[in-house]
Amino acid sequence: MLKQAFDRQEVQRYVSAVRDQLGSPELRGSVTQTADALGVPGDPVTQLQATLPDIDQGVVSSGGQPADVPFLSRNPVHSLVQSTVEEKLREQGTQDDTPVHRDLRERIIHTLESLLHPVRFGPEDRHWVSVIAGATLDRLARGNHPFNPTPAEYQVSDDARIVIVGDWGTGLPRARLVAEYMAQEVNAALAAGRQAHVVHLGDVYYSGLEDEVRRNVLAPGLWPVTAEQAQRGVTSWSLNGNHDMYGGGFGYFETLLGDPRFATQRSPDGRATSFFRISSPSWDFVGLDTSWDTDVFSQGQAGVLADPQAQVVRAWAAESSRKLCLLSHHQLVSAYSTRDVGPVLGAKLKPLLDAQRLTAWIWGHEHRCMGFVPIPGVPHARCIGHGGVPVQMTHTTPVPAPGAWEERACFAQNGDPWARFGFAILDLEGDRIGVRYRNDTGATTRQEQIA
Repeated sequence: MLKQAFDRQEVQRYVSAVRDQLGSPELRGSVTQTADALGVPGDPVTQLQATLPDIDQGVVSSGGQPADVPFLSRNPVHSLVQSTVEEKLREQGTQDDTPVHRDLRERIIHTLESLLHPVRFGPEDRHWVSVIAGATLDRLARGNHPFNPTPAEYQVSDDARIVIVGDWGTGLPRARLVAEYMAQEVNAALAAGRQAHVVHLGDVYYSGLEDEVRRNVLAPGLWPVTAEQAQRGVTSWSLNGNHDMYGGGFGYFETLLGDPRFATQRSPDGRATSFFRISSPSWDFVGLDTSWDTDVFSQGQAGVLADPQAQVVRAWAAESSRKLCLLSHHQLVSAYSTRDVGPVLGAKLKPLLDAQRLTAWIWGHEHRCMGFVPIPGVPHARCIGHGGVPVQMTHTTPVPAPGAWEERACFAQNGDPWARFGFAILDLEGDRIGVRYRNDTGATTRQEQIA
């Protein structure tokens, strides 16, 4: 990640500069084209400017305070601006400035650099801002990638290992450590003669653009499944996250799912698909797309569920007595972000919940790892969203309801407590699942059984 794209104050300056320049003669054609393509009513400049509010705590997905922590916005146009700034700076030859936790001297230097920010290739460079704005508008005008209504289906053994990580696609150093430990689990499974499969619960940052997918997920040595392992039957799967949709989903559907290691995530006609069923003799693991939306400007904080996913899952649940575990990016319930729990998932899946048909539901989206008490219709509900986004661990009181436990391991840096990244390993044992949780030090922090 580049500092100019992740620094909160710098992002605000870019947002202000782009918003102010939308009415310039240089961008008139792009603004009109984007407004027409998206059906934006009224004056196109005014309406598009409204999609770029100032950055405040209301739109923070993570980070931004202090300045050495990547700012991740939940506003899709903010995220696109960040993605475009990073892409264009890389085209100019700017090298990686991957964030680390700086000491006091480095923080002072960072502040001085901000005050002495050069005009060229920055928010004060009108030509440069026009380039950023034009590329952002072009991406918005492209709209969203079509949704594939047909799922993928795949058979695994009853002793397979499934490695699950969520919100991992930042490419940060500790996220790379997580990938190394995930690869260890894949290798150990193969050495023991058992199948191995890896699932990402979604979100590549900032906007899931093609280059971000290549850099933060598919780069050599990063994704924990090698091409050779894929040829030996190790499969890779990824759900669609709200940040993946900020770029229209093209990086997700075409670049990520187009990689040969994700070749099993195809509908029967060979097209990439964002929902799937992985079946063993005792279990159905159903991956749902809770992010795809027709609205290009959707922030995606609450889950949605495009048809016919709910109907398909109900049919699968009715056709056998296999235990059912749902996988999704978005949460059904929350202990901390209750305002982000929307009405759609619970309503569309109500028949399954009422029938007590689910054994487990695993999601990401919130950048934490925690378990919940049995909730109506879901005996085992887990959030595994701590794969790669830096957040401070400030929770010291008991876990609020409906939470049962929370991974609170952290490390101190400059007086601030930072939560550990991590992932989960599901080892199928017939009609039971042994679950282990590991963090970015490699430590196993928790074990449990789902039955």
